[in-house]
Amino acid sequence: MNKARLLSGETVAIFGVGGLGISAVQLARHLGAAEVFAVDINPRKLELAERFGAIAVNASTDNPVEQIQELTRGRGVDVALELVGLPLTMRQAVQSLAILGRAALVGLTRETLEIAPYSEILNKEAEIIGVSDHLASEIPVLLDLARTGKLDLSHGIIRTVALEADAVNDVLDRLEEFGDDVRVVITP
Repeated sequence: MNKARLLSGETVAIFGVGGLGISAVQLARHLGAAEVFAVDINPRKLELAERFGAIAVNASTDNPVEQIQELTRGRGVDVALELVGLPLTMRQAVQSLAILGRAALVGLTRETLEIAPYSEILNKEAEIIGVSDHLASEIPVLLDLARTGKLDLSHGIIRTVALEADAVNDVLDRLEEFGDDVRVVITP
């Protein structure tokens, strides 16, 4: 969370506003981001992100990089957080950066990411940061934010399914379709 504190006054774009993305919107707002752009292809998820103070960027209607450039008056964002795990959205996160911007790639993929080193990284002095997990030291802070209501984990379209192979596999299949579910809880 120490690095996240650098968000104060910065602009942030979050690519993918499912369960993690909605939480990221809230955390960015809590950490003082000046503006938070929520990028997704699902209008229902974008509506939810707007309720938490994000500016919706509908990637199904127009190029999200161009939309972000327009919304930031050509500057780009200081931080781009990619949660989808597609090479396309990872590249869009990098392309949306301002000078000295940082792209944190969280989404999982085995596919290759292509970037144009000079125009997308070197010329901007930008950074690409790989994020594989959280730190145990961050959990108490997150629990406190949830306990005090600063992080609302009850949000979104929540569905529960039984801890059965068919039900769990159906949930995993639906994740790959980028459907309306924001968070699904598996119960014993």
